[in-house]
Amino acid sequence: MIESFSIKGFKQFTDLFLQSLKPVTLIGGRNNTGKTTVLESFFMFYDRVNPEVTFRHLSWRGVGSIALDPDSLWSPIFHSYDMDNAIEMEVCENGTKEKIRIRHNREFQKAIFALPPNKGVMPKIETGQQALSTESLEFVYYVNDKKEGESHLTLDGHRLGMHVENLRKPLKKVAFIASGAQRNPMEDSARFGQLDIHGRTDSITDVLKIIEPDLKSLTTISQGDHALIYGNIGMPRKIPVSHMGEGTAKLLSIILAIATNENGMVLIDEIENGWHYSLLPDILKAIHKMANKYNCQIIATTHSYEIKKSLVRGLSYEDFSDISYIRLDREKGRIKPKIYESGMLVAALERGWETR
Repeated sequence: MIESFSIKGFKQFTDLFLQSLKPVTLIGGRNNTGKTTVLESFFMFYDRVNPEVTFRHLSWRGVGSIALDPDSLWSPIFHSYDMDNAIEMEVCENGTKEKIRIRHNREFQKAIFALPPNKGVMPKIETGQQALSTESLEFVYYVNDKKEGESHLTLDGHRLGMHVENLRKPLKKVAFIASGAQRNPMEDSARFGQLDIHGRTDSITDVLKIIEPDLKSLTTISQGDHALIYGNIGMPRKIPVSHMGEGTAKLLSIILAIATNENGMVLIDEIENGWHYSLLPDILKAIHKMANKYNCQIIATTHSYEIKKSLVRGLSYEDFSDISYIRLDREKGRIKPKIYESGMLVAALERGWETR
């Protein structure tokens, strides 16, 4: 489990240090204090060698199109849109520190192979290596301050590319569950298929019964190039889970992400959206149980006071030690965290203190 996370120069954060992260950590605060940005920074830290690494943040926020130029693609992730200053992120997990440094490289030299000019009827075939200068977004990775490789996201005309140098894949898998209707049903189908192959879908059905008690089974059904998850709720035909309501579809996305990211992390934006308050204790208890089963850390944003109260009602005293709450506040132009570990959070809720 990640115990702490620091962010420098990313979006609205000049310097943010989050500690006392738990198996389930909730992040609250007023609008525009960076709650979703924390989730995005976690995802960027682990989403390596992906040419769409900066696209994803935009799609989660509902941006439909963007110009293919460095300023449009890359400057939004830098503090104050200033690409002259580097971004740094560092996680601490079980005594090991992993760090990433991101900067705009205006003169990245990438190697290309070219054939020499044809000067005869039967030329000798050989290749030469030339250097081509282009712009890149440079990612350099460190483990305990030792460089562990780098990657370069390049933009050549209207083509994105990724160049990797001695970089190992991250050991931790991370999934992002966006708020509202930005989730991907095809991604859910692929995750359900991973579980179905091994006969591990019954627990998924049991959790969804919290919202849809008539649900008997789930299955994936292909229609052309697409596959969707359908459910049997006792009607003459199966129906897509998305037709069972926003809350059911969202809970399915979360549980599938947890079950297919063992020893990893699931990031949930605005966790309370789509669920009636009366169901929250049972839903949160089920999410905690699944996260514990798969050793999957949950980081979620929330605006809801009811979420924290529901955690207290839904979890046992022993389980509540797995919870922490971080409120982000803006003070003199900077974002600062206030940490509520489990005991402090319970005391605040019992006394009716404002923690949002």
